[in-house]
Parts: sequence; structure tokens; C-alpha cells
Amino acid sequence: MGRRMLVTGGTGFIGAMLVRRLVAEGDDVTLLVRDDSGRARLPELEERIRWCAGDIRDASAVRAAVREAEPDVVFHLASTPFNPPTTPSQTHLETIVQGTMNLLEALRDRPTTRLVAAGSAAAYGSGSRLREDAPLRPGTTFGACKASASLLLQMAARLYHMHTSELRLFMPYGPGEHANRLIPHAILSALDGREIRMTEGRQQRDVIFVDDVIDAFCLAAAKPVAAGRVFNIGSGVGTPVRALVERLLQLMGNPVKPLMGALPTRADEIMEMSAEITSAKTHLGWTPRTSLDDGLRRTIAWVTEQHAAVGASQR
Repeated sequence: MGRRMLVTGGTGFIGAMLVRRLVAEGDDVTLLVRDDSGRARLPELEERIRWCAGDIRDASAVRAAVREAEPDVVFHLASTPFNPPTTPSQTHLETIVQGTMNLLEALRDRPTTRLVAAGSAAAYGSGSRLREDAPLRPGTTFGACKASASLLLQMAARLYHMHTSELRLFMPYGPGEHANRLIPHAILSALDGREIRMTEGRQQRDVIFVDDVIDAFCLAAAKPVAAGRVFNIGSGVGTPVRALVERLLQLMGNPVKPLMGALPTRADEIMEMSAEITSAKTHLGWTPRTSLDDGLRRTIAWVTEQHAAVGASQR
């Protein structure tokens, strides 16, 4: 019999991929979802998972979801988006910090339940080859809230003996990512013959394919790791955004040119972001398996297929 799983943020890019993996492995999956949360990413699983209506910001709804799911493992992915920067600060605070606190409180009387949470490299601020013990110096409200949530998870492990762990994600990408994100936006622009307006592209990002991220979540739920641990999940390599877009376009046959410097660099832009991933390799037995070229090719193929389907439906 499969394990009982509760997933928050299960209709998002990473969450939906994780839910598919859990269902495929025979687990009993419950999702905590807002009434206005789209289910478009999981149409084939509509009848195979339990949908529990509620908002992570609502403590009573979170408690009800925990009672209904009776989870062996909780995957906590509910969050505000890294971008755009127009998300109100209050929304970041309520969703990320209060939402995490609501979940911890709901799990206080379930000491054997594992909680695996999605953190963010934005909690560090800028830096290269960052280790998990690097100082948290976030440069954005989003990052500050992720840092606060991380401290709450570690506090719960120490004070309440809860089995929490955090996967501090760098820049996941792949099939299913929202169209306004860098990689799918560049692919769609190229498919439509539109030049890609961007900054100078000097900022570095540690991109990691979504399948490798899902592997890390599954391992964190199964491996006997110490409570309160944090694991960086990235490729271990910082790639300048300029080089990333140029390589993407090369793989597509260079249909358009990127307009470097057409947009200003944001004041809160994180200029360096790459991970040291030795801890995840050592304690989770995890390593990224997808090369950048392979991941980009698979993403190009998926976006191209979706683009063609939309075009066909409009004819």
C-alpha cells in the first residue's frame, strides 16, 4: 500500500510534476488547493487524487487538510512566485511565512510525519557556489520571507522535534513552466519570430531540470536524514543569462536574435546565484542527471508542441 501524501502548491509547475510522480508510484495523494487554483496541469489525475479546498494562509483550512489526509509525508510547495516583483509584500509574508507556520502548527501533534518544504536560493541573496551554511542575506521581500520560513522549519525541528527538511531550489526549468518565465518566454518568442528583449544578461543563474528536482523531493521524503536539514538543489554551475539564451537559440537554429541591453537591470536583481551541492549528493544520494543541452531540448520540444496545439485550436 502506498504512503499517504499531502501536497501544498500541487497545481504549480513543480508541484504538478511531483504529484504525477507520487501517483505513478502508487501513493495516496491529497492536495490542498485554493478555490481559484487552476487544475489545468493535472487533468488526467482529476479522479485519482483527493482535492481539499483551502488556502495555506487559512490556519483552519490547513488543519482540516491534515486531518483529512492523515499524511505520512507533507510536501510544502505553496508559495508566491519568484517573479514578477509586483507581488505585494503582504502577500509574500502571508503566503510564505504565515502559511509555513500554519502547516507547522497543524503538524505539531504528528511527530512521525515528515515535512519536506521547497525553499529558494533567493534566501541567500547573491553568491556563487553557496553552501547551506552561508549567511542568509536576501535582497528581495520574497527572499526575506523564504529565509524566515527556513528558520521556522529549523526551529520546529529543534524545539518540537518535528521531522522537517528544506530543499533550497535554485532555478528549476522544464516542461510545464509558466510562459512568462525566462526559458519558455525565449522559446515562444523564437517560435513567433519575435526578437527577445532582455537585460545585458550578466546575471548568473544555476538552472536545474525539473525531473532532477522531483528526484530530490522523493529522496528527501525517503532517506534517513537528520531533522531540520537544508539541501541546495541546483546544477552546481552558474550560467550567465546571456549565455543561456544564446545556447537556447542555437539549439533552435538561431531563428531570432536576443536584444541584449534592451531592458534595464532591476534594482533588486540577484547578479550571482549558484549552488554547492555536495550535501545533497552525500546525504540524499542525489545528483542532477540532466545536462543543460538535454534539458533545453526537452523543454523546446514541449513548448513547441503546446504552441502548435494552441495554433491549431485557433484555426
